[in-house]
Amino acid sequence: MAERAGQRHLLLFFTAATLCCSALGGVSVYTSQAQVKVDENQPATLPCSYMGFSSPRVEWKFVRGSTTTLVCYDSKITASYEGRVVFSQTGISFRSVTRKDTGLYTCMVTENGGTEYGEITVELLVLVPPSTPTVNVPSSATIGNRVVLTCSEEDGSPPPQYEWYKDGILMPSDPKKSRAFSNSSYTMDSETGELVFDPLSTFDTGEYSCQVSNGVGAAKTSQAVRMEAVELNVGGIVAAVIVTLILLGLLIFGVWFAYSRGYFNRTSKGSTSKKVIYSQPSARSDGEFRQTSSFLV
Repeated sequence: MAERAGQRHLLLFFTAATLCCSALGGVSVYTSQAQVKVDENQPATLPCSYMGFSSPRVEWKFVRGSTTTLVCYDSKITASYEGRVVFSQTGISFRSVTRKDTGLYTCMVTENGGTEYGEITVELLVLVPPSTPTVNVPSSATIGNRVVLTCSEEDGSPPPQYEWYKDGILMPSDPKKSRAFSNSSYTMDSETGELVFDPLSTFDTGEYSCQVSNGVGAAKTSQAVRMEAVELNVGGIVAAVIVTLILLGLLIFGVWFAYSRGYFNRTSKGSTSKKVIYSQPSARSDGEFRQTSSFLV
């Protein structure tokens, strides 16, 4: 989702037909088309021209999100793009583009053996119609709570705009401006597809669906899913508490009864203790030997 959101801000649109980037030594690098839009599986050319270089070395790099890939180095196409892209002194040409080629391409020109340098960036936007979106709508939700409904779509390029429908009626971005939705309290994000009720009310019960469109192909609509706004079941909560207290009381009574009947007597019945009896030896004459003490166990 973060990557798709980042595609919306890839490059500021320019009003001039020709863009130029000045560089050291009076050289310049420029393009006649800052943004190239093309349908998927069609060829595309990204223009890049330069002036003031006697022995130019041209490189192209591709940036998509946090990933940077070298397309052309020292005026030669790299192995990962060989067979798909052709280099010329006026730019690079794709034989056929895919949605993964959408991103920013920077043309960098340097003087061999010199310090002159210039660059220009061209945005390639591969046009792909959106696919049917999927929604996440709870079957029931408690009135007064914050409830989030989500809608997502992964194929459209550029990223689509999201709209929500309730019972087949388009939901306005501001519910207070519509009589049909004035009793609801929600916010809607047309870029992420989130619909947030805060708080949910009894008027929000209904069937919800989501529609996506990006100007390429026909808009697509999700399946409708019904959500019921229900009251908090206070009676059920009270009954559960009462049952819990009753069970706790029975447990305490059972423990008390067992102790009172001696079931938890820690002294084992029937066990015998061992006694040791020791008798002092009596006086005896020399040379006389007899048992004078004994131990009884």
